[in-house]
Amino acid sequence: MIKLKKNIIISVMGVDGSGKTTLAKKLHKKFKNSKYLHLKPYILYQDRRTIIKNPHFQKKSSSFLSLLRLLSWLISYKVFFNQNKKKQFYFFDRYAHDVLIDSLRYRHNLSKSLTKFILNFFPNPDLWIFLNPPLKIIKSRKLELSDNEFKRQIEDYKKFFIKQKNVLMLDINIPKTKLTKKITKSITNLIK
Repeated sequence: MIKLKKNIIISVMGVDGSGKTTLAKKLHKKFKNSKYLHLKPYILYQDRRTIIKNPHFQKKSSSFLSLLRLLSWLISYKVFFNQNKKKQFYFFDRYAHDVLIDSLRYRHNLSKSLTKFILNFFPNPDLWIFLNPPLKIIKSRKLELSDNEFKRQIEDYKKFFIKQKNVLMLDINIPKTKLTKKITKSITNLIK
């Protein structure tokens, strides 16, 4: 087991169908001292609401509710990382910043500028992993969104990640062993 000096936050992001969940769970299994989280930490309780099918076609929340939701996420992140003294890897399947790219998924209804401002207060991952599959692979897995919407999201993710530090952009078409080596090397570089 790797002994860590601090918490290591790793976020796996990408469009629906890119393989985020599969990768985040595999990494969690590979690194023994780790925790898997989806989108945000749960402080008091695990959110057990039923999964909304096709969230992109739901009505947007009010601006007030969107603001409250984002602020509640911020509190969750801050409290979780302040109270968690155990040093380990945290593998996130999505991260709060996902709301910038896929606002319809969260029925988010705040301006991009206000959303970006609030996201500045969230802890940044030590490593962002962006899965960038070809459109035909995504379409074979997810049919809810149009080609144009998938293309827009991929472009917005790329624009977002250009401005971030420690980003690993991965073409998932490369052989799995090569992909795993690349990811493992990037993660082990974080702890050197």
